[in-house]
Amino acid sequence: MKRTKQALLLLNVLLLCGFCLPFPPANAEAAHYVTAAVRGEADGILTLENGETWYKVRQFEDDADYLLTVQNDAGEPLLLAVTNGDSTQYIWNYYRFAMTPSDAPRTASLNAGSYTLAADHGSLVTNYTGGIDTEHLWMHDDTALCFCENGVLSYLKYDAAAEAPFSMTDDRSEASAVTLYSRAETLERCIVRQPAAESYVTEGSGYPAPVFSVGLADVTADSIRWFVDGEEQLCVEPELTADSLADQPAGIHRVSCLVEAHDSEGVHYRERSADAAFVIAKGVVPDSILTFSDVHEEYGLITDAIAAVMKRTGGYIPSLVICTGDLVNGPTAETERELNRYYPQITAHLGGLDTVFVAGNHDSAEAASIMSAAAQLGADPALPAAGGLIFDGDSEAVLKNGTNSRYAKGIITYGINYGAEIRETPAGIRYTYEDIIPEVEHFLEETAAQYHGELVVISAHSGLHVIGMQPESVSTAQIQLSPWMGENMYNVDCSFELAETINRYAEQYDMDILYLFGHDHSRSETEMFLTEGSRIVSARHYADRSTDSLTLHFTYAHAGYLSSVIGCANRNFTFIYRDGSRFSYNLMQSEGSLIRQKEFRAKQIYEAPAAAEPAAVTAVPETTETAAKTETTASQTAAQTETTASQTAAQKTASAAGSTTSAPETAGVDAGEKQALWLVYIPACLIMLMCRIRRKNAS
Repeated sequence: MKRTKQALLLLNVLLLCGFCLPFPPANAEAAHYVTAAVRGEADGILTLENGETWYKVRQFEDDADYLLTVQNDAGEPLLLAVTNGDSTQYIWNYYRFAMTPSDAPRTASLNAGSYTLAADHGSLVTNYTGGIDTEHLWMHDDTALCFCENGVLSYLKYDAAAEAPFSMTDDRSEASAVTLYSRAETLERCIVRQPAAESYVTEGSGYPAPVFSVGLADVTADSIRWFVDGEEQLCVEPELTADSLADQPAGIHRVSCLVEAHDSEGVHYRERSADAAFVIAKGVVPDSILTFSDVHEEYGLITDAIAAVMKRTGGYIPSLVICTGDLVNGPTAETERELNRYYPQITAHLGGLDTVFVAGNHDSAEAASIMSAAAQLGADPALPAAGGLIFDGDSEAVLKNGTNSRYAKGIITYGINYGAEIRETPAGIRYTYEDIIPEVEHFLEETAAQYHGELVVISAHSGLHVIGMQPESVSTAQIQLSPWMGENMYNVDCSFELAETINRYAEQYDMDILYLFGHDHSRSETEMFLTEGSRIVSARHYADRSTDSLTLHFTYAHAGYLSSVIGCANRNFTFIYRDGSRFSYNLMQSEGSLIRQKEFRAKQIYEAPAAAEPAAVTAVPETTETAAKTETTASQTAAQTETTASQTAAQKTASAAGSTTSAPETAGVDAGEKQALWLVYIPACLIMLMCRIRRKNAS
């Protein structure tokens, strides 16, 4: 049974509001489980009486249809079906409830029409009567169908001679052999290494045709089809040399493959790879950051965000990408699943741009630290799960391993993984920065001792303000949110103490510090931007609703919500760059539109302590008044200056010639410019509203 987007969003609202509702009962209480015949099975292909063919697989895929078969005494396959006497259903839809709070129990259902496959004290029933606050999910372990409820496993048992042929048993040895068959676009997965570009390349550098390869499990490939920008290629091998992508102008291209295979046990495989981004750039914008939060498995939006930056800068890419948490969906992901299933897809969509990671409430904190350490851009190889220094633009590690990040010498990044905020107490889970503050202070103390004017970025999934008590804490409709909305996992204990610590170093050492966060989108809070001189209201202790406030000496802002499926997430991200004596903060949509542009002053001008940094062609992001002029200027600059870094897909070294040019300063936002910004902002809001309506109608 397919869920519509409206039903999904309604379920999310119920879950987020703390409702615990049972699943609806089946429409017909007299329904019971029976077997249904098939025409035959051969080589892992099941043929139904109506001629349909279904393919043997091992595991369930989210939101896909399946046939479940058992065997009779003669070894012939029989379908598990449910009937009410008038009609019989045998196609089961598997659905994993993914967009749930991170601390929600895992849930996955099997439904045939209006019936829900469920276990109840050894019986197989046609509706689930438990609440959604309990773990309940169906799994397949290659041979048996398992039901897990709050960690307790039971197994499907078939006995043709019994009054009720189907039942459940907690004895694994009594479990019947159950085979899964599917017709979905993704059958069993077989890609163990996603195609990916090693690095970006520079326009006009004479780079060779890029090579992409896919790694497969121990299977026999029946077909491999490659696509470049949607056009099928002649190559049918695991490796593609994309000749059509050589000598192309600046832009982004997408490379993918579709693999069909089988193994000796008759299992069928079909999987489409991630769209590997191939980035051709005119250069790199020095000391610039593309950052976002809450992508929630919509990884194609990462490539879209990079493309949007390139469109705005006339073909130039950011120096660094920071992923600020919630890379995945559902309850908090297991470390191995996030590393093996999702990280390779993210890497493919990044197109080889240097990236560091911060864990959100849906992510494994350990996985995020492993991913940041693997980037080798200044992080400790044994980076703790709590987080720490994840990028140091002036480090030897960046000089050795970096590509575009070589031009981010004036940036230092510290990551706070969400898992470090969780403390288990006798009264339940408490969210607090208490254990994080000493580590942050140690980092700031070391940074202050050798500070040269860098932009110090503290990237954390959760924020420092109290939702609803902060004056700027409003919904996308500019409606003030209720005080303390979001519970303790949003209004983190000791937020004031952490804000005070950061504030003290920003003031005492005149440091440029930028605190970036996400997370609040699931409470429908719009993106926030507070600069030096603003006041922030922060929590001391959630239990007694105690707060305090202070005047900021650092900048506090959302990273942008890149997903499009929950809360106020509207495919937004931020692009930040140093512009002379100021920093420019640009909230953008992945489609390329500018939502708003803000500026905050740089307290110090960065002075590199070591040898001169690599030369970079600088592009000034377009403003609403100078778009055409900027594109022309960028083209002229590119013609007059050597390329930023001559890199190929097979080579991660960088070389540059020429001199670094500073980004021309832009005028401050006076009354006239504010009016111009409103002229952009209002149509953008209307477009977003129309898109929402269109999505709703389409679904």
